[in-house]
Amino acid sequence: MDWTRLERELRAQPYPRPMPDLTPCAVLVLVAGEALVMEMRARTLRHQPGEVCFPGGRMEPGETAVQCALRETQEELGLSPERITVLGELEFLISIAGRVIYPVLARTETLEGLRPSPQEVEEVFRIPISWLREHSPLDYRYWQVYDAPDELPDELRRSLASYRREQRGHYWDYDGRLIWGMTARVIERLLQRG
Repeated sequence: MDWTRLERELRAQPYPRPMPDLTPCAVLVLVAGEALVMEMRARTLRHQPGEVCFPGGRMEPGETAVQCALRETQEELGLSPERITVLGELEFLISIAGRVIYPVLARTETLEGLRPSPQEVEEVFRIPISWLREHSPLDYRYWQVYDAPDELPDELRRSLASYRREQRGHYWDYDGRLIWGMTARVIERLLQRG
């Protein structure tokens, strides 16, 4: 990838912000050498245990996406912001759970001295970008079913119960580590850029 060109493009065209009622989150799409730095979430976590993701989380009030992504990376991986060069923000994505995800693209020279938080991170690994380019993601589909709360009128609950929406997605299987959902979408967007 031409990282200098990509950095120039990202700085020249900031993306608009979506509706304010979505929960803002940021992730750090960290590149070391020519590989993406990934983590597997601890299996003891309540939300998304054992899933492969980028470091990141919910933005705090007044915090920018870059500030959030760097803070979360330091908390999760023990990698200080001084060791990270931010290239810019990729296009945001909106999840079906009502979150807006701001991916922040960055590079680091070395991963020496990482101190992953055992409460949050089970494993840190790298995926060569060349491997992602050579292995197209696989397709999957599933049905989203609306769960109608009991306090709604019966007619509305019956109507909602009949709504089923087909969802499609992509995933990679990298040595038994499944990369799917929003993480796969962020990777696909990155690969499309260069």
